[in-house]
Amino acid sequence: MSGLLDDVFEAHGGLERWRGLTRMRFTGSAGGGLPFPRPDFMTGTGATLDLHAQRVLFQPFGGPDRRGLYTPAHVEVQDAAGAVLAERDDPRQAFAAYPPGRLFDELDMAYFGGYAFWTYLTVPFLLAWDGVRVEETGPWQENGETWRRLRVEFPDYIATHTTVQALYFGPDNLLRRHDYSVEVFGGTMTAHYTMDYRTFDGFGFPTRRRVRRRRPDGTAYGPVLITVDIDSVALS
Repeated sequence: MSGLLDDVFEAHGGLERWRGLTRMRFTGSAGGGLPFPRPDFMTGTGATLDLHAQRVLFQPFGGPDRRGLYTPAHVEVQDAAGAVLAERDDPRQAFAAYPPGRLFDELDMAYFGGYAFWTYLTVPFLLAWDGVRVEETGPWQENGETWRRLRVEFPDYIATHTTVQALYFGPDNLLRRHDYSVEVFGGTMTAHYTMDYRTFDGFGFPTRRRVRRRRPDGTAYGPVLITVDIDSVALS
């Protein structure tokens, strides 16, 4: 594991302290060019994340009377009391040969939103999980800074955008950018920028995220595609 990681873990709140936690609750919104069931579907949402397994419970989920449950192998839409309204096993397979222009249904959104938010909010501590391979690569110049880069290869048991991703850290060892290809969208190459760090319960989280397209040479281009804004995080 890269020597950079110790500094990154410390800058974000400390790995040993993180390992003593079990749950996270966040509130926030996501918007932009995803084929949401409707444009405001992920506005004013919130979720509870299991920090030792990929499990996310969104509440509210598209409305005050809905909850969305995510695990890599199974997703559900529930009513406010937890009764199952719809469910799907092996949800990633639903994205195979996804027709252009088709909107997500609520189960698609539970899967995509579940693994995406879970990955974003557990990085960088996710890099300490068994089977995650991390290697420091060459530095990167952007926004007048030199960013150090980590190449990350995730094991099969972690559901995420794609197996190989890249993380960029600034001189303060905080995350500046997260590159990946979105497999469920045919491998769309993206540059995901992180900013406006705030401290919650002693841990640092970027509260604004902006996603743009990425060229093969690593440069970002075009307008912002996706926005993610975090309002609060509570850890226990």
